[in-house]
This record gives sequence, structure tokens and C-alpha cells, in this order.
Amino acid sequence: MKNKQKYFLSEFIGSCFLVMIIVGSGLMAEQLTEDVAVRLIANTIATGAGLFVLITVFADISGAHFNPFVSIAITYTGNLKKKLLPIYIIAQIFGCLLGVGLANFFFEHEIYELSTKSRDGIYIFVSEIVATLGLILIIFGSMKSGKITVAASVGLYITAGYWFTSSTSFANPAVAIARTFTESFTGINYLNTPFYIIAEFFGMVIAIYLVKILFIKKN
Repeated sequence: MKNKQKYFLSEFIGSCFLVMIIVGSGLMAEQLTEDVAVRLIANTIATGAGLFVLITVFADISGAHFNPFVSIAITYTGNLKKKLLPIYIIAQIFGCLLGVGLANFFFEHEIYELSTKSRDGIYIFVSEIVATLGLILIIFGSMKSGKITVAASVGLYITAGYWFTSSTSFANPAVAIARTFTESFTGINYLNTPFYIIAEFFGMVIAIYLVKILFIKKN
């Protein structure tokens, strides 16, 4: 029971801080500049740095997934017990929802507000498939090198993903759900959120297939 509580708290707190960093840095950037490129740079740096720190801190407790599809992929490949998967996913979703509410509150917005920022189109859909696929491949490819390598690899990949993908590389259904509730440039219209999650699911499925070929040794 104590281990389950530790796993839940680790994923809950890490997911909460991840979304606070993503949304909070975006809201701060909006207050400081009208330049969209500068806003994105600020948001990118904060997110990449935050991921590095959060993964480093929580990796030894729960693995620092902070992402339901990462947890599913890790479960499917045998590195997480199936009975723990619901605990991880619940912690991640509710942690992300708390994170967006706190970030909104910090900057005097409504705690939960529906985003009107449109993120639609087949190009964004495909972009989010690739973003999620890449994230999961990078996690599995760097695991054997230790948590610092994983933290640096994920942080740097998402930093790059903000710029090379038109979807800005959410690559995380819990984050997508949470970002539905912020009326800032980091938000996503609730009509687009399901398509992001579907794209991320496809990315996960392809990634699992490739991970089994590339990184998992058969006995």
C-alpha cells in the first residue's frame, strides 16, 4: 500500500508541476511580450528545463512517466505491473488538472476556463503522431543509460518538438486534457483535444511496435 501511495504521489506531483510549468510560463510570457516567437521561446525553455528537473527528481520513485501513453507503453513492454497502471493514469490526469488550475490562478485567470485556441488540421494530426512516437522511442532508447540521460533526452526532445512540430509536441493525453482549460496561447480548443489524443494513441501504438524490434531482446 505504501508503495502505491508513493507511486501515486510521485506521478501526481510531477504531472501537476509539469502543467504548471507549461501553462504558467506561457501566461507569464503573454504578460511580458506581444511577440509570439518570444513567447514560444520562453515556454520552450521553461518546459524543457522543468522536464529535466522533474524526471531527475521522481524517476527513482515512480519512473517519472507523467504521461498515460508512456505508462501504457511501459506496461505493455513488461516494465510496469498492470495492476499499477490505473493508479498511474489517474494520478497523471488529476495532477495535470490541478496544475492548470493553479497556473491560471497564479496569473489571475479563472481557475478553469475553456480554451478557444484552435489546433486543427491533418498536418497537426500527423505532427502529433510523430511527436508521441518520437518521445516514446527516446525514452526506451535512453533508459539503460540512467535517469539523467533520460531526463536530458526527454527535456531536449520536447524542447525541439515545440519547434519542429506544428502541434508543438504535446505528446501526452493528460497534458492535452489539462490544456483544454486555459485561455492562453498554451491552450487547446476542446473540439480539437480528442483528435490530439487519438493522434497520440496512434503514435504510441507505432512506437510500441518499433520499441519491441529495436530495444527489447527476445529470449
